[in-house]
Amino acid sequence: MNRKDFIYRAGMAGMSLPFLNATGAAAQTTKAKSVINIFLNGGLSQYDSFNVEVDKPVLGKSTIIKSNVDGVRVSNYYPKLAKQMDQLLVLNAMKTNQGAHPAGIYKMLTSYNPRSTVTHPELGAWVNKCLTTERDSLPNFVSIGSGRAGSAGFFPGQWAALPVKNPDKGIDFVKRSESVGEKAFKNRLNILDSLNKDFAKDFGSKDTRSYVDTYAGSLKFMNSNDIDAFELNTENPNIVNLYDKSDFSRSCLLAGRLVERGVRFVKVNLGGWDYHDGIYEKMPANANKLDSGLSSLLTHLSQKGLLESTLMVVSTEFGRKPEVNPNRGRDHHPDGFTCLMAGAGVKAGQIYGSTSKDGKHADQDVLDVTDFNATIAWRLGIDPEFEENSASGRPFKLANKGKARKELFG
Repeated sequence: MNRKDFIYRAGMAGMSLPFLNATGAAAQTTKAKSVINIFLNGGLSQYDSFNVEVDKPVLGKSTIIKSNVDGVRVSNYYPKLAKQMDQLLVLNAMKTNQGAHPAGIYKMLTSYNPRSTVTHPELGAWVNKCLTTERDSLPNFVSIGSGRAGSAGFFPGQWAALPVKNPDKGIDFVKRSESVGEKAFKNRLNILDSLNKDFAKDFGSKDTRSYVDTYAGSLKFMNSNDIDAFELNTENPNIVNLYDKSDFSRSCLLAGRLVERGVRFVKVNLGGWDYHDGIYEKMPANANKLDSGLSSLLTHLSQKGLLESTLMVVSTEFGRKPEVNPNRGRDHHPDGFTCLMAGAGVKAGQIYGSTSKDGKHADQDVLDVTDFNATIAWRLGIDPEFEENSASGRPFKLANKGKARKELFG
């Protein structure tokens, strides 16, 4: 593939553009510079992970182990994270109104229920649009791994995530073809720029400007001095050795490198949590991936001095029911599930919220997914009520009706 093909595909994918002037509502001071969102597609079983203070039958075959924090206990499937619970805030009373996967994922990532008339931007796209400046040399929204890549919704495509399917392959097709000299390439760009300006005078529109912006942003990205952030083989061996060789752990390593270079929002996807049958045969392998990768990332960020400036969250679309079904699995449960936060001044080593002892519903300090997203935005210095209009002129707020839970931070 040549450079032209790369730029075209980048534009079609809605590559994030670091060079554009962004309008937003950034606050003057903020505790977080970046966010890493580890998204668990399929629905993490809260009662087999971090919500174990329930009636014993709810735990199924899980057992409880102590953590390094007095009074905070976790499931036996997370022994490494049990030793780092002093760095994590557990949110055990999460709630959503969506109980099916596509709608649940959409709601968690956008704060809105799906509609047939509009596609809403993901939180990462809002962050990208609000916080990107001309000084930024890398995209400010990157999605790593398979799964929903990171939609810009009704925003122009340049605010969507840069997708990185395989963390070990870096970014393909970012070098000028050897068959085209540097001088010839610059001449071609000058001709293209002239043609675009002439076209814009008579036929320019929002869509054509978006395409031109995407093209220009792709070129700047390709010439960035920070593009080596995507090359894991250049990382310090002491950091690399913190991680195992799984794709998820390598994705976490890349996420750490990206926030070190200033990328504002990195989403790391880890799917496979939809266990309607055989949960105790299938889940342990995935739990081990999360346990290893997340614990390594916490250590990585701590050693690099990045944890205080990085808000790390673990989210999922909903949880699993307190009953183990006849197929030895757990079905969908939107009322009372678990997410995690770390870094950026969160009140780590604590549990916020609880479910009823029978595990059937969120009970105390209930946290709606819109509040969760509002809190992330607020910690980055963005007003959760920041508003943009869709293509039809309808106004939508960043976090819908969500309110930031400032009490989660010290």
